[in-house]
This record gives sequence, structure tokens and C-alpha cells, in this order.
Amino acid sequence: MNWFPRFTFPSRNARDTGPKTGRGRLFVYLALTVIALLLSYQLVLNRESLSSVSTWATGKGLRPGVNHTEPVAGAHDEVHNPGGKFEEQPREKELVLAAMSYSDMSWVQENLPNWHTNIYRADVPPGEADLTVPVNKGNEAMVFLTYIIDRYDTLPDVIVFMHGGRYQWHNDNPLYDSVISINDLQLPYVRSTGYVNLRCSWVVGCPAELEPARYFRERPEDNGHPTAVEFPDRFIELFPNETLPEVIGTACCSQFAVSREKVRERGIEHYERARRFLIETSLGSEISGRIFEYAWHIMFGQPPQNCPDVRWCYCLTYGYCNMTDEDLQKQWVWRGLILPEGWPNVDPNAGLQKRDEIPSEAYWKK
Repeated sequence: MNWFPRFTFPSRNARDTGPKTGRGRLFVYLALTVIALLLSYQLVLNRESLSSVSTWATGKGLRPGVNHTEPVAGAHDEVHNPGGKFEEQPREKELVLAAMSYSDMSWVQENLPNWHTNIYRADVPPGEADLTVPVNKGNEAMVFLTYIIDRYDTLPDVIVFMHGGRYQWHNDNPLYDSVISINDLQLPYVRSTGYVNLRCSWVVGCPAELEPARYFRERPEDNGHPTAVEFPDRFIELFPNETLPEVIGTACCSQFAVSREKVRERGIEHYERARRFLIETSLGSEISGRIFEYAWHIMFGQPPQNCPDVRWCYCLTYGYCNMTDEDLQKQWVWRGLILPEGWPNVDPNAGLQKRDEIPSEAYWKK
């Protein structure tokens, strides 16, 4: 729309012709008056538009007086789209921890204030805890699958799945400390590769742990390795459209980081089927949980035998890029796969430590 009417100023000759001069001036004054009225009306419209923008900027999720280029923390960050409705913007990172009702989880808030944490109390009946599971079976696998199913449409950029204890023998640092593993985890690497096992050491699981195809063909009796006996049929049930692997190898122990995009490469029905298997199976949790321990990496797009070079794994996963051959040979693993009671407030040379010396701290301490 053209807000300004076209008009022609009187010529010089017309202005000099006596009686016509007054009529010309009147025409000019009228035109200027019309222009002024139109400009005033436009200013009123602009003021109303600014008022509506101000109301939106201080609406849900934002506070008056705050620089709104940075989102205010909340359940989710909200962004406004041109269609007029709010959309949720996922968080950058979240922790998912499998715990029990008696687990002391104070270490999380005390040491990881920048992480949004989902603590599942697996032994608490549904409705009696903020986060729990349908049934306490399959160890941490039930927790991890429940989170994925419940949050499939609102996943953060990166999810880290771990056990609830701070100190675990399989945590891959000299103090066996989950806080160190979480703080040193290289999130850009997780985003780029999609899936990262939080354990680099090959001790337990690598280079080869299971032979599903052979066990399926030969059906050996292996009372010492019940997971190997059960795995072939359970793999076929969990991955009906995939080839049964000849060899499976991956570092233990069901702690990993994964990107949102990698999770969504499979539809939610895949994770629902996996959880339904856990709910309905007659297998004990020790075996059913271990089946998932050797299936997570396949679920998230890795080859069945997924044992990366240890030196590169430590460098890419945690930024420990100065490890010597001597350091690598002194990987920290305890005999009996259990830490001494009271760790770390015990003599580091006491108990059942595998090695005689502590690896150099130069490569991992910041």
C-alpha cells in the first residue's frame, strides 16, 4: 500500500498570477496536513507492534530484565517459531544413572553441577519415585531403555549412560572415579562418532568375548559361560533383521555415551521390543543384563567386534594423549573385579591390586 498520495506543486507562473496564489497555498497546506496524519498513524501502529514483542519476550521461560540472547534454565529451553507456537530446544547433555533406593547419589550434585542428571531408582515401584522402571529386571539395561523410550522425542544432544556408584572398578582412570570420566569425556568426539564406550581397556570383553554363530550351530554345553549359551537366540529376538555375528568383542561394562541422532537411527519400536524382552524373559538379571552389555554397541551402529586401539581410544575419548607404552601396560584393573572397601580412602598399595606401580598421572591430570 502507498501511504503517501501523489500531488503536484503549483508552477512558478501559477504562483505569480494574483488570485490563484492563495488557492495554491491552501492546496499545499492540505497536502502537508494529510501527510502528517498518515505519519502519526504509522507511529501508533509501530508502538503497538513493539508492545506485543515485549509481551512475548517476557513470557513463559524468560524473565523481565534478563538478556534474552541467553536462555533461562528450565525443564527445557524454549524457542519461538514464526508459526506462533513454542517448540522445545533440547539440552546439550544429560546423564542417566542406574541406582537403587539406598544409593547415595549426593556425589552427582556436589561434583557435576553443569549436568542435567536423571537418577533412576530401579527398585522403587512406579509412582513412588520421580524416575523408576516398570519392573526391576535386567540391571542397568532396564533403566537405559526406559529413558530412551520415555525421552525419544526430547533427547538431548548427548546422553551418558552409567551405573549409579561414583567409584567402580571398571571406570577407566587411576582413581576409578565416575566424576573424572564424566568431566574428561570429549563431547565433540561423541557427537562426531555417535557412540563411545566409556571403557578403553581391553581387559574383560576384548578382543573377543562371544561366538554367537558357532554357539548357534553347535549348541555346546558351556555351564561356565551361560551368557554365551543364551546370546545367539536372544540376539535373533532383539535384532530379527540382522545377521548373527561370528564374533562379538567390546569392552565391558555397559557404560557409554551416545548422540541423539544415533539413538534415532532406530525407531522407538526397537527399544520398546527390547524392553518388552526384559520384562517377559525368564532369564535372571545377571544374564539378561549381560546380553545387553554385549549388544549396546551393535544397537548403536558399531561393528560386532568393536575394540578400538587402546592408545587412540584414550586420546579421542578422554583427551589422554600422552600415554606411554609403559602406561598402557599398567592399566588399572583389580583382581576380583571389586574395589577395596572404603575406596579411595585406603592405602592404594593395599588390597588386591593387580599391578605393583601406579601409572603416571601426567597424561590424565589436568
